[in-house]
Amino acid sequence: MAYRTADDVESAFYAAFAECDLEAMRSLWAEDETICMHPGGMPLVGYERVMRSWEHIFAGAAMPSLQFDVIRRIAGNELSVHVVEERIYTPGRREAAARVLATNVYRQSENGWLMVSHQGVLMVDGGSAARPRLQ
Repeated sequence: MAYRTADDVESAFYAAFAECDLEAMRSLWAEDETICMHPGGMPLVGYERVMRSWEHIFAGAAMPSLQFDVIRRIAGNELSVHVVEERIYTPGRREAAARVLATNVYRQSENGWLMVSHQGVLMVDGGSAARPRLQ
């Protein structure tokens, strides 16, 4: 599938995450120059290593509910960087089980926009649900 905008890829990324859909996740990452760092994890470089990490995350996982808000976009003609607050909910809970501050990077190619980087950092805020502020 060809994604027309970085926002289209981002929506597809969070849909694939929420549905634990590995094939959808595979379709939205560039197959070269990819890097992913999950909260608390080491950098994973290369398409196959990144996909194995998502396969491991999705294996046996209950589908979470996800909400995300783009806090900041920095966009150019061929590259777009989004800082995103992710809220991950487990079934039966009203409060987010995890809040993650993520940086997602998208690159435009001849085949449309694709994800090239995802880095997530677990947010620890002492119970406050306030939206993170960027200086």
